[in-house]
This record gives sequence, C-alpha cells and structure tokens, in this order.
Amino acid sequence: MRTIGLTLFYDTELLIVLFRILLVSALIWLFFRFAPIRWKREKLPPKTKTFIRVSRRKPVWTKRDWFYVCMITAAYAVVSLHQLGSRIFPSTTWQPSATPQSVVLHFTEATHFDAVYAVYGEGDNNSNPDAYQLGFHDILLEGSSDLSIWEPVATLSKGSIYQYTITKGDWDYPYIRVTSSSKNDTLTELAFKAVGAERLLSVEVEADEYSSGKYPGSLMIDEQDLVCLDPIYYDEGYFDEVYHPRNAWEIANGQRMYATVHPLLGTTLMAVSIKLLGMNPFAWRLPGALTGILLVPLFYAVCKELFRRSRYSAWGTILFAADFMHLTTSRIGTLEPFSVFFILFMFLYMIRYYYTGFYDTPLKEQMKLLCLSGIMMGLGIATKWTACYSAVGLAIILFSNLFQRWREYNTAMKKLRRPRQLSPRERQLCMIIRDVFMKHLFITILWCFVFFIFIPIIIYWVSYIPTHVWRDGYSIANVWKQIMYIYNYHINLEATHPYQSTWYQWILDLRPIWYFGKADKSGLYHSIACFSNPLLCWAGFFSIFFTLWHALRHRDSEAYIIVIGYLTAYLPWVSLVQRCVFAYHFYPTSLFMILSVVHTFRTLLRADRKYIVYIRLFTVLCVILFFLFLPATAGFGTERAYIHFLEWLPGWYFG
Repeated sequence: MRTIGLTLFYDTELLIVLFRILLVSALIWLFFRFAPIRWKREKLPPKTKTFIRVSRRKPVWTKRDWFYVCMITAAYAVVSLHQLGSRIFPSTTWQPSATPQSVVLHFTEATHFDAVYAVYGEGDNNSNPDAYQLGFHDILLEGSSDLSIWEPVATLSKGSIYQYTITKGDWDYPYIRVTSSSKNDTLTELAFKAVGAERLLSVEVEADEYSSGKYPGSLMIDEQDLVCLDPIYYDEGYFDEVYHPRNAWEIANGQRMYATVHPLLGTTLMAVSIKLLGMNPFAWRLPGALTGILLVPLFYAVCKELFRRSRYSAWGTILFAADFMHLTTSRIGTLEPFSVFFILFMFLYMIRYYYTGFYDTPLKEQMKLLCLSGIMMGLGIATKWTACYSAVGLAIILFSNLFQRWREYNTAMKKLRRPRQLSPRERQLCMIIRDVFMKHLFITILWCFVFFIFIPIIIYWVSYIPTHVWRDGYSIANVWKQIMYIYNYHINLEATHPYQSTWYQWILDLRPIWYFGKADKSGLYHSIACFSNPLLCWAGFFSIFFTLWHALRHRDSEAYIIVIGYLTAYLPWVSLVQRCVFAYHFYPTSLFMILSVVHTFRTLLRADRKYIVYIRLFTVLCVILFFLFLPATAGFGTERAYIHFLEWLPGWYFG
C-alpha cells in the first residue's frame, strides 16, 4: 500500500491514513445511525427587547453535534497518531567515574565496520554537584589489533541530545578504546555497523576499571537491539526536543534540572508519559498529540458557544483540524499544544460568562464560570508565558462586560426618575438593578482578584513542586528567582536561526520553520515544517479585517470577542518581543483567525444563501491541501521532487 501511495500521491502513508479514516468513520456512522439517541432540533430562543442583556441560553448539543465532533476528532486523531514516534530508544547512560577514564571493548565475531553510531542522553546530575552530566566533550574512540598500539577512529564532540551521531569510514580493529577526558561526558549507546551489511557488530567489554561501580562501561553497549541504523524523525529527537523531553526526563527521574527557560507544568505532563512508557520518541510526543486531539472537540465547543449553529461549528472545526500548524505542533514534544489548550479553555468559560446576565443568573453560577476561566488561565501561564498575552484578552472581555452592566445601571436609574412612564414590569426590573448592581459588581471584582491573580499564582508555585530546579530545594523565593531568570533569559536572548521569521510574515504564511529533513536509505525524503494551511491563512488575513469592521459597525459581540482574542495573542509579538521568533508563535493567534473565517461564513450566508457553495468548496480545498502537504508537515515519506513542488513561495523551504 505504501508503494501504491507513493506512486499515485507521492506519499507513502496517505493510503494507509485514508483507509483508517474511512474505517473509523464507518464505525462512528454505524454507532450514530443505530444508537438510541433522539435527534434534537436546534432552537434559538426569541430575542427579548429590553435595555439589559439577558442570559443567552447555553447551546444544546444535539445528536448531530456529537456526530460531527466525533467524526472530525477521530479523523484528525488517525493522522496525528500515525507514525508519531518509535517506542524503542536507548536510555541507559554511561558516565565516567574518574577523569580521564577509558573503557576497552572487543568484537566477539567480525571486526570490520563502516559506521559508528553514538547517542547520548542525560546522566546522573545528582551525582555531580559542580556541573551537569550531559553530552559529548571530545570522547576519543581508538582502534587496536593488539591492545598496545592505538589508532584514532573518531572523536565524539558536540552532537545533540537524543539524536544519533553517525561517523562513517572503513575500519577493521578487534578492539575499541573509549576515552573520556571530561567528567561531564555521557554516552547512552555506542554501536558499530558491519561493513556492507545492515546489522551491528557484536561487542563486549574487554576492560573497565570501574566495572563494579555505579556506571559500568557495559551501559554504553547494553541496548544494541534498540539502535536504529537508519534514523529519521520517527526514531530520534528533532528541533526543540533537545530541550523539553530532557527536562521531562529530569522530572520523571528526580534529577536536578538543566536550563529550564519555561514554566514546567507542560513538561511535567510529558514526564508522566515518560514515567509510564519509558524514554522514547513516542512517550515524549504522546501527551502533546493527545492534547492536540482534545483541542478539536474543545474548538467545536467554542464555535458552538459563539455561533450557536451546528454547521458553523462543524465548518470551523474542520478548518482547525486541517490547519498544518495544529498538526505539526501537536506531533513534536514541545509545550505549545498544552498552552493553546488552556488558552482556548479559558476563553470558552469567559465567553460563557460574557453571555450570562447579571440579574437573571445566580451570582454563584457567574462566579463558577469566572473561577474556571481563572484556573485555566493559571494552568496556561504555568505551561508557557504566552498565555499571559491572551489573559489580557480575558480582562478586556470581563471589564467590557462590567462596563455594559454599568451602562444598564445608569439607564435604570434614569428610568426610575420617571416612574410613571414605566410599566409595572419595567419598574420592577429597574428596582432590581438598583438594588443588586453595586453588590454584584463589588462581589465580582473582589472574586476576580482571587480567580485571576491569587489562583494563578498558587498554580504557578505548585507546578514547581515535582521538580528539582534548585540545589537548595523548593521555596517560594526560589520560584520568584526562577521567574526572573526566565524573564532575563528571554529579553536578553540574541540568538539567530536560519528559519526564524517576523510577525508580519506569519499572517501571510511567508516563512515556515523547517524542523527536520532527511532522506532514508531507500531514497524517501522525510520533511517536517511548521506553518499554516496557506488557503486558510490567506483567507484569515482578509477575514480578520472584515470581522473587525463588523464588530465596530454592527456592534457584533461575537466579532468583538474574536477580534479581542486575535489582537491580544498577536500584538505582543509586534510591539513587545524583539528577539528571534518563529512561525509557531502564531499558533495561539491562529485559533481566532479561524474563528474570524467562520464568522465571515455566517455573515455571507445571512446576506445570501448562494455563498454556501463557495464555503463548502473552500472547506474541501483546505482539507485537500492538508492531505497533499502531509509529506512536508508530518514527515511522511515522499520523493525529493515532490517536496520541492510543495515549496510554493520563495520563503518556503522543506529540504
């Protein structure tokens, strides 16, 4: 099937993915077709003409809603989890017990090899109070035929954690000596490929002075069956996986942590997976992939809350699931999926609060929504500070809502000055507002200090408890020091990157970030780049301006919320952040870009039903592009020529 897929679609995995999607979709259709669930028609309550905003009824999820969300989520999950990562990876790590230290290995059968495979992970940081156990620091590999004369084979230097360092050549020695001159060296696995064959030479320890110690030399050759001879993204780490999985491993193993430049809640979630499934690419990517899958029904819920109709929610969720950035960012072991998940969740509860009346909904219910929004905000900030930008959007929506209530209060007080002109019902309503407003306003503001300041602070402090960032242990003072360290690190960062981009390139999809690119031994090329679905991004560029105009011209509350969410997520990158940034920083903003596209759909359909044909065509084209670009966004095998064909713009590079 892979050969057919490559021949027909230039994608080895496409037919497999499509077959699984069809199978899962058929099962879901059968369930909903015969499940004893009543269909409910969407009924929107009639608008009440009054000078106050009454509570908008929470949308009812019908059988159709559950069908849509299950189908879209399942289809996306099939793609997201396909070829996510290998479950095997070397994890036991040797580190020197003295400086210098040598370990001698010998081959038990053949001695002719043409490649040396080396990979390092993190060692026992707790054993070295002066530094961290991490990396190759000019580890010398030498060969000998008689254990007396040694000739150089390779020097292991630099390299990246959880990535294979492969040195090719032609050697024939029965003995190999590994010499470390730095106490900070680590070596997780060392392997030698038989010349002209796809197998490793059998190797054993010949001499090791510290064989009875805590870190015997056998640790560097004890997982030969886990070494991959032809590693691609599936078999090793790439891009920022040199940071976050390492920190997650430290948390999972109670190790003192190295270079933590982000909050650690999301990393702790990865640590749980590593603790359960072991240290391998699948384990450190699975939490992000599952969070990306959960984002699909969550996005549907937000669409349903804003637009009320199942079809708008379905269109929006299909577009979200078909966005390249959502897929690519969910399949790499980084923090973005977690932070975006909490950002979307905190907006969901704030939207529900925004449409809740001050006087016809119990105050306790209003506070519950604000509390949940504050908790999600705290979780988002404890994952990544980019949630702080969107938290400003929450504040704007909250205070604009309170301002609206204050205007209603002023209107009621003016009406009460002319009581004879009021009907009994209007008089009663105005008196309720007069008696209740100040009390509700005071209680709301008071509790908001708790929900949006104290609770997030507590969540942030607590999120560091499972970690070992400091030598002197956990304390609130140390958490504050860590906050200042992270802040100073980011404002003083002067690093550059060949695939960095600028804020104005994101909105037009001009500069993807290329994560990974490599050809395997069969000639198939595997590439991973992070950028938006171009059709969706270009439509979103115009949609957000249309939505802004609609918010100002028609005082459209849904448009207002979308614009606030978009601007608060995007503008900080325009005005505040001056360091090196990448396309994936647009991810939180892209949520509201897609919502603006759906809002435009709704406006067009209200104007003329004929637009439904174009809307459906647009949605189908976005889905088609999603599948066509999988070789460039998910690493699925393809031909090099097809990768170049996908480079539509001058700033696009996929290998």
